[in-house]
Amino acid sequence: MRRSALLASLALLAACSDYDLSRLNGKSLPAEDTAGLPDGDTGASHPPDEETGSVKGRVCDLTGEGYVVGAEAWIAIDDDGDGAEDRRISDTTDADGYFLLEGVPLGDHVIHVEKGSFSTEIPVSLTDPGLLELTDEECLSPDDVTVAVITGYYDSIETILRDLGVDYDAIDGKTSRDYIDFLTDLDRMKEYDIIFFNCGISDGWITSGSKGEIGSNIKDYVEGGGSIYTSDWAHYFFEVAFPDAIDYYGDDDRVDDARIGQSGRLTADVLDANMKAILGSDTADLNYDLDAWVIPVSAKSTVDVLIQGDAPINWWYGGGTVTDAPLAVRFDKGSGTALYTTFHNESQNTIDMDALLEEIILSL
Repeated sequence: MRRSALLASLALLAACSDYDLSRLNGKSLPAEDTAGLPDGDTGASHPPDEETGSVKGRVCDLTGEGYVVGAEAWIAIDDDGDGAEDRRISDTTDADGYFLLEGVPLGDHVIHVEKGSFSTEIPVSLTDPGLLELTDEECLSPDDVTVAVITGYYDSIETILRDLGVDYDAIDGKTSRDYIDFLTDLDRMKEYDIIFFNCGISDGWITSGSKGEIGSNIKDYVEGGGSIYTSDWAHYFFEVAFPDAIDYYGDDDRVDDARIGQSGRLTADVLDANMKAILGSDTADLNYDLDAWVIPVSAKSTVDVLIQGDAPINWWYGGGTVTDAPLAVRFDKGSGTALYTTFHNESQNTIDMDALLEEIILSL
């Protein structure tokens, strides 16, 4: 089944312009005073008589048809000429994809832009004090991102990947044990930056004798810097890797206990700032066209709940509602990311779901 996508995402990050570094006269801040500086900023300042300017630019998405919210843009500054970064001037793209870097020394620089696994670089030459507005937009590139998709019966994230121009390797999760062989080979998994687990992957891996090894490999893969996205019925891959992160309805040792959701539309609360920016709203219109979708009950404090809502339980399972169910969550572990959503890419996608799913891809 198909669902398209749209994108973007935003997070608020203070630029170096928020700090008056010129007062330091070339000295670093005391250790106790550097804690409030942005990540990557050591507190070192440029020489007090150095001329500086500002650079404003705009970042487009992988298709070039939209703009990226929440991408980090930065310039690494080498004040002492030793070839090492002494400080970083950074900003985060806003709801329209713009960034503004202030206090940039005159000269030639490279602006690095990153959103999840996707990136681009923008060479600039700042010759005069004041503001340099870049006339050409720079799009994120998928070229250096390696992606694997485990196919499933009820989801097709690969459709969105194709629309975005992202190449991927498909691994059969329906009719063979290809996905089991893949997930029991950690070295092979590590060849990819992102692994997508579609809803509707065969449950055969649970009784294959490989359940423990697969859970351990997913955990090690994420902690080592990989990103995974699991949707709906693929929740059990998330569960066996990170059993304490999310409490699903029923007995977490039974793969089908949480598959109790009632089909229909619901209006969910959007908690993530990036997703709010793309939607232009703090609510999202979600559509669950099939019964028996997975309902999570709660998430641990270490897990970021991106979207929550009141999840209706199918009458066959007693009816009722799970209040404030975490419908989409993000879990950062080690240097990697695990993301789970109760909704996924299908033919009945709402406009909001399209936008959210594209944002999810870009954030991994």
